[in-house]
Amino acid sequence: MTHTLIFYQDQLLQGAKSAPLRSTHRMILVRHGRVRVNQRLLEEGEALYAADASVIAGDGEWSMLWRWELEQTGSPPNLLSGEEIHSIQRMSREITSLDMPPGSRWLFRLDRIKMPAGRVTDPHVHPGPGIRCLLEGSFSAEQKSEAVPQRLPGDPWWEVGPDEVVARGAPAMRTRFMRGMILPERFADGTETATWLESKKPPASGHWTLFVDHRITV
Repeated sequence: MTHTLIFYQDQLLQGAKSAPLRSTHRMILVRHGRVRVNQRLLEEGEALYAADASVIAGDGEWSMLWRWELEQTGSPPNLLSGEEIHSIQRMSREITSLDMPPGSRWLFRLDRIKMPAGRVTDPHVHPGPGIRCLLEGSFSAEQKSEAVPQRLPGDPWWEVGPDEVVARGAPAMRTRFMRGMILPERFADGTETATWLESKKPPASGHWTLFVDHRITV
């Protein structure tokens, strides 16, 4: 049995109320506007983990969500449905870099990375895979398994984890992006995940913001 990480983009107008999303491991970020997730209010820039069946309602004139879900490979799409709602699946990748037998425990993490203008990272790896999505600036990266040509705001990409990555941000302004990642449970102490291969000097403080860490059992 393998697992797949899926990235969705949902839009809701004021007063829209979805049919329940089926239960799964789920991260939700409000990119624009304001929504209620099972009656809990989330403002723009806020995020949560939700495993239960989730009803999402628009509480602003127009709201956009980014949603990461971990499913068994082969599960049908879990699109948000309802009047005045538009939902699309932006990316889906099977996890091949982790052995995830039934009953094993993992960390589902949502965080944000900030790169100063013109930054080119040193080669680095991560202990687990994830789908990233660009907030601002631009982004490209070199990795063995899957090329990442230039991404613009709203574009997702996949990083396997153990593949060496060299990343490039926008040349004249900062770059920021979100990461939904599946990690070994030992990172639940809030540790950043990058291992730098050619430099022992980490990026300047303030480059990393943790939104949600949640232990899960698959």
